Amino acid sequence: MTDLDPGFIEECEREALHRIGAIQPYGALLGGRIGDPSIRCASTHLEAWLGVPAERALGQSLRGLLQQAGVAYGEPAVRPEQMATLEQALASTPQSRNGHAEKLVLADLSTGPHGPLDAIVSRTAESWLLELERALPSEQQQHALRPVPHALYRMPHTAREWDAHCRLLAEEMQRLSGFGRVMVYRFLPDGCGEVIAEAAEPGLAPYLGLRYPASDIPQIARDLYLANRHRQIPDVDAEPVPIVALAGFESDLTLSDLRAVSPVHIEYLHNMEVTASLSFSVVLSGALWGLIACHHHEPRAVPLQMRERCADLVQVFALGVSGYQTNRRLAAVGDSDRDIARLAADIAAFETGADRDFHVADALLKLVQADGAVLADTKGGELATYGRTPAPAQLQALLAWLAREHPEPVFATDALPAVYPPAAAYQREASGLLAVRVGAYRDEERLERRFLWFRPEQPQTVYWAGDPRKSTLFNSQSTTRSPRSSFAAWLETKTGHAEPWSDTVLLSAKKFRSLLLRQVNADLLRE
Repeated sequence: MTDLDPGFIEECEREALHRIGAIQPYGALLGGRIGDPSIRCASTHLEAWLGVPAERALGQSLRGLLQQAGVAYGEPAVRPEQMATLEQALASTPQSRNGHAEKLVLADLSTGPHGPLDAIVSRTAESWLLELERALPSEQQQHALRPVPHALYRMPHTAREWDAHCRLLAEEMQRLSGFGRVMVYRFLPDGCGEVIAEAAEPGLAPYLGLRYPASDIPQIARDLYLANRHRQIPDVDAEPVPIVALAGFESDLTLSDLRAVSPVHIEYLHNMEVTASLSFSVVLSGALWGLIACHHHEPRAVPLQMRERCADLVQVFALGVSGYQTNRRLAAVGDSDRDIARLAADIAAFETGADRDFHVADALLKLVQADGAVLADTKGGELATYGRTPAPAQLQALLAWLAREHPEPVFATDALPAVYPPAAAYQREASGLLAVRVGAYRDEERLERRFLWFRPEQPQTVYWAGDPRKSTLFNSQSTTRSPRSSFAAWLETKTGHAEPWSDTVLLSAKKFRSLLLRQVNADLLRE
């Protein structure tokens, strides 16, 4: 991965986004403690939304405040069933989450100077937030309640179907949201992101295929994306609204939809010439797989119910991603299981002399799609090499390093020179390494064997959205760091890298090791 400024990354990670103490102005916020419906914090512009100054709302019961606002603006009080649902939510702690936090959406909960208001309720173990926005206009109700397109439920089975599936989501999201550009953005194993599908208005420069360095989305921001289904910034130039609170209460905005925007991110969007953004997180098995990123060149707000509708599309898409990955993995594993069992048995027969015609090299290399393989007996120092491998002395040094630094049963890297600098001398034939350790005790003596597989260097051409080495700028006048300013396509050729070892290959290696251990233990028991 390209070198980044560690100081900037540390600065971004220290930014307590959930304690920013302000919200965006397109809604109002109230908050309190779990188990207590009294209001302990409020956005300072509350009067513009509910007709009650924030300072006067502090300490009031939430029920009383909402009913007071309804009466003041000639609307009926909050419906009893909605108030019961709301108060029940505020009285109990949420379940521990694995991925998105559970939130409660209440349409037309209250009213105020802006008219009917939709609400979203979020809870942590200690506190609750109630956020109010303009209700979805009646003419958009039918649009928001349309069913998810049937085509999104079709699970892709081939790479071609997968590409079409991603494009379909981008197009549907653009149609629903009205944004000028919608991107399906996938996180890669090294933390970088790549645009794998895009729907954009004519005249916009394409971002499809571009990569973004990991520093563009610091870990603290990724944690917030993981917790929330969507994140909206209707206008990057809007002034944030402070939050006031009773003494001893600090608002936690981890789950806030209205949370104010980091100044670094505002500058980042300015540099991209983006005025409004809307993001949806794609979560698989509790981990952040990617984002659906929507950009627009002028202010644009998407009502809460419409955002929830878009998030439903993304959730259906996530099911397709999971199914597609699972099917590919099962197909590959099913094909490899027979090869693994036969290889383990044939190695045992070969070593005892029962099958001298067995082609060890072909079977070993095929198992993990490698160009070179080594069988190393650490007790006697014996090496058996197959295909393209480093020289014996280089292998002995590598084995010593593995024993010292990586004693784990399975170790894999697709950039060996980056973690073991001496490998730069033979990176052409061995930039990728997969090592499996098999050990056992015989008569209280430790016996250990290592299987090494190598993949050759495969220079990679990567198109970045801007030079990733300039991920940060340093302003000498203000002594602060800022995000990069250029997103023009920038070409990088990466050396010292091999084709990455897939999850399926790593699973095959682990199964191979398990079978060998089973054979070793069976032999010991027979003795």
